[in-house]
Amino acid sequence: MSAAATRLQRYNLRRISSVGVRANSVSGEVEGHELQLATERAVGFLLSQRFEERSCSDGRRVGIQSAMALSPSGEGALELYDLADGRVVETIRPPGEAAPSEPLRDRWQRIAGQVQEQLGFPLEPELFSNMLFVAYAGTLDHPYVQRVAEALLGTFRHSDARGLYHFFTSLRFACDIDCTGVAARARLILGDLELTTSRGARELSQINSRILRSAAVRDVPSEHNRTHGKENGALTRHVFKVYLDDHEVQGAEYDRGLKNNPAVVANALFPVLFELASGRRDPSELIALKEFCDGEAGPRTAEASVASIVVANLRYLRQHLLSGAWRQGCRYYGSPDAFLCFYSELLYHFGPMTPILGSPALLANAVRERRSMRADGMENPHGSLNLALRAVAAGNLGIDRSAELRALLDSQGPAGAWEDFGALYSFGSSHAPRVYFGSKALTVAFALRAFMPLDAAPPALADDLDWLALVRRMAADVGSAPSSALAASEQGQ
Repeated sequence: MSAAATRLQRYNLRRISSVGVRANSVSGEVEGHELQLATERAVGFLLSQRFEERSCSDGRRVGIQSAMALSPSGEGALELYDLADGRVVETIRPPGEAAPSEPLRDRWQRIAGQVQEQLGFPLEPELFSNMLFVAYAGTLDHPYVQRVAEALLGTFRHSDARGLYHFFTSLRFACDIDCTGVAARARLILGDLELTTSRGARELSQINSRILRSAAVRDVPSEHNRTHGKENGALTRHVFKVYLDDHEVQGAEYDRGLKNNPAVVANALFPVLFELASGRRDPSELIALKEFCDGEAGPRTAEASVASIVVANLRYLRQHLLSGAWRQGCRYYGSPDAFLCFYSELLYHFGPMTPILGSPALLANAVRERRSMRADGMENPHGSLNLALRAVAAGNLGIDRSAELRALLDSQGPAGAWEDFGALYSFGSSHAPRVYFGSKALTVAFALRAFMPLDAAPPALADDLDWLALVRRMAADVGSAPSSALAASEQGQ
């Protein structure tokens, strides 16, 4: 009998006795025992999937793999377990899980060829789902969730290229700041990056140096920022780019175009603020910036302080919220709830940054507004994944989340998961079909985080650190306080 099966047996005994699960006090009509039972069912689903044993035909342990679909609703979905190295393959499956049908396999084989033409390499297992699971569920007060998180950490812990992480298992795809930020956060919250050791501090410094170097060299209007056959949108000076395109770790063949993204910025800021909060990064340190733009003879270069880069990114997030642009979602993350969730994580963990980051009341108003919106696809506010994301945001902001929790409780399936597709992110271009990525395991992870919210800030937030002095120092470094227009908007909320 496998170790995972033995753990599942022990878990089922524990589930019957209901020992050791923390109840939560929630406003509204949701009872603590309902959350406890839903938590146990969700954890049972995770264990039944045996993520610790999941592997491809070549033996690689891949943990959680998203399903790919051609629409947000999950049309023709096929799990990446079944599509590796450009071909549909057999994988280790939990008992009772059916293999894809031949017509579906043939269809995705053709699509894989189209995607390979665009990417330049065959599709392969992805790492990002494991990163997200560990980042959001890794510290929940449940021994079995922690055990799954620790197993998934091994799928990406050492997959970086000199501090940069990537979506797929190999370096045949460009490293990006989103994966880098989420992977660093996951390692931090599980204690894999221990800042009290020289090795841990050195690794985090390397990761954050890469993130900081992704800051855009200058402002570029959207009409002048079309490259690689894509509309990249406006580029904002000193705001993190999704892809570095600096030819330091990867060459010109990996360039993907210079673009900012608010959800990516929120994820990338977490490890940077974590290091600043621990007192291990000087805000006045100067960072050399470099970026290559398609069609230009040489690179753009500049220099900026850590403080100016961080403040630019915090203001970029706040402006995305204040402008109302959050309502349309963003590139990659089509749901507004993804941005609200990721942004709320910063306010929750780094609250003293609010003089620059913005008032939590503004974000709370956006969460409430989302409840009454009408939309389909990735933007549907009533989809299970969006309910979970929004419940996490509401919990982070300390506002009533009972509406989301009630909907999640009522829609949970008998096996412990939620059955709708739940596309969290997508990508594609004019040269290949847009592909949507969804995962029951990720919906479960965000739901568990909503059911069992964290109680404390990260330990790196030292009690003796003068946060207000740090914020003032950073604001002074860029030569101005937050703009009066933004301040007036906040006061009017």
